[in-house]
Amino acid sequence: MRYHIFIPLLCFFTSVIAQQKAEFPHKVGIKTNINISTLLGSELQAPRPKFGYTAGPYLIFNPEKTWSLYTEAVGSFRGSKFKNGDTGYSRIATFYIDVSILPLYNIPNSNKAVSLGPYASYLGLSSLFIGAKKKPEINDIGFKNYDIGVASYYHIKGETVSLQIGGKLALINANNDVNFVGYYPKTGNGGIIRSLSFEIGMAF
Repeated sequence: MRYHIFIPLLCFFTSVIAQQKAEFPHKVGIKTNINISTLLGSELQAPRPKFGYTAGPYLIFNPEKTWSLYTEAVGSFRGSKFKNGDTGYSRIATFYIDVSILPLYNIPNSNKAVSLGPYASYLGLSSLFIGAKKKPEINDIGFKNYDIGVASYYHIKGETVSLQIGGKLALINANNDVNFVGYYPKTGNGGIIRSLSFEIGMAF
C-alpha cells in the first residue's frame, strides 16, 4: 500500500507537538475525524454514503490573530457504497493523502473560527467490492492519482481539545478510464466521478 509514506509524517508531527515551547507562535496538533463520504456524477450508479476516518497533523500559523492560516496533511479513508443488488458493485473504498492550505478567520470575542480554501490529494489506494464480499474484487480501479478541491471547517476551540466540523468537495473528475468489465451496472461510459465528504471530530 502506498499510504505507508504517511506514517513517518504522522510520527514526526507527534514528536514536534511533544517538544512545542511556549514562545513558539504557531499551533501544531493532531486531528482525528469521522467522515461520511460519497461519489457523485454520471459514471457510477446508485451511490450511497460510506463511513470512513480522517487523521493527521495540522499547523495553524499565528492562531491568536483575527486572520491566520490553517494547514493540514491528513490520511483520509473515503469512497462510497452502492445499492446495486447482490451481484452488482456494492462499495468503492479509497485512501487519499490530503494537503490543505486554508485561510482561517477567528471570530472576535468568541472561541470559534471558520476556514475555507483549496486542498490537493494523492490517491494511495482504490478498491472495488462486489455484493456482500469482504475482499476487494479489483484494486487500482481507474481513478486519477491526484485530486483538487475545496475544503471548509468550522472550529470550536477548547483549551486542550477543539471540535472540528467541515467538508471537502472535489473539483476534478476522478474518472481515468473506469470500466468494471463483467460487473453490473455497466461502466466505461466516460462519465464524471467526484468525491464529497463531511467530517466531524477532534483536534488536539
